Amino acid sequence: MSGAATRSCAAAIACALLLAWSVRAAAEAANPAFVVGIGRSIHDPEAASNAMFELGVQSVRVDAPWASIEVARGRYEIPGWLESAVNTAREHGVQPLLILAYGHPSYGTDKPRTDAAIAAFAAYASFVAKHFAGRVHWFDLWNEWDAHTGRTTPGSADDYVALARRVYPAIKAANPDAVVLSGGITSFGLAQGWMERFFALGGAAFVDGVSLHPYNFEQRTANTPEAAIAELDRVHVLAVSAGHPLPIYVTEIGYPTYTGRGGVSRETAAAYLARFMLLASTRPYVAGVWWYCLRDQGADATNKEHNFGVLDSALHVKPAADALRSVGALLAAVGRFRTGGSSDERVSATAANGAEIALAWRETDANAPAPAESSAGRRGSGDGAHTDVAAGNTPRGRVARYGPGS
Repeated sequence: MSGAATRSCAAAIACALLLAWSVRAAAEAANPAFVVGIGRSIHDPEAASNAMFELGVQSVRVDAPWASIEVARGRYEIPGWLESAVNTAREHGVQPLLILAYGHPSYGTDKPRTDAAIAAFAAYASFVAKHFAGRVHWFDLWNEWDAHTGRTTPGSADDYVALARRVYPAIKAANPDAVVLSGGITSFGLAQGWMERFFALGGAAFVDGVSLHPYNFEQRTANTPEAAIAELDRVHVLAVSAGHPLPIYVTEIGYPTYTGRGGVSRETAAAYLARFMLLASTRPYVAGVWWYCLRDQGADATNKEHNFGVLDSALHVKPAADALRSVGALLAAVGRFRTGGSSDERVSATAANGAEIALAWRETDANAPAPAESSAGRRGSGDGAHTDVAAGNTPRGRVARYGPGS
């Protein structure tokens, strides 16, 4: 897709905003809040904060590492950089989500599985929750428990429930308003039955929400935003069947713009961001999405971990930043979208004047890109006309916008 086509994404959504902005308060009252967030690294430079605030996100997810806070056995200090990150975010109307995670050298460096390590982790988590009471609402109880993240060994649902059973009440005692999330389970764990085991063990009693990381960019076929949404639907069904319809928080998802397996173009990453955010907002059980991540962590085009950012490593805007800003503003105006028909390739919302705001896309071959058909009127008729929103001539699809009356 050309730069002009990418810019048309923001332009089309801006047109929709003109119709929708006046209904922001009504939409928020009628729909459960949907949070548009971003994840950032503790290694990002201070200038990244200002760039983040310009994106208009509502929340930022950041680490609060155990080893950085328990500075000696039983002695805790909040690092100045974390205190500043929380306070600065709140000053700009951005709510922090803190990750309570990673090993500690005094307790074996791996995930806390022994009684002693679990007790120590619970004390650290309690300290953090109490310290930030009234300032931090969400806490992720670990980050990717099922994976190697943080240089730890993958953990089972059994181990996790043993941890949560003791840490959850400790956090709640320290900060009754805390919302505790379930550890950012990845697509690997989801495919291995991790959530089924979690619910079977009664783990839902020890969290307030399910935190998921449904990355699918390395899949051969099911590698689209629609496939990731289908995974959320599946977990929701599991939760309902278990008698615990907990809200789902997508605390990480993204598509790397690198040259390796599963890498996508910058334009496709922007389109996928828009599609996933919009579709997630149609699911009332999805509380929000924290896109991964704010800034590329390096400049190596062959390293996927260097290329997830909506900004590049020098804080220059990538197309995904424009998509995030535009979609976030639109969702703030209308609250949530709804799906149209039997397909997850069209979403819509209703503006205050009754006009219909609709966004649509079609999976199509790269050699034959075409917007979906619409009955929208032509520009100038008062009914609107369809315009490209994001993602153009890519192998994975095209997005089109339809004006009111479509």
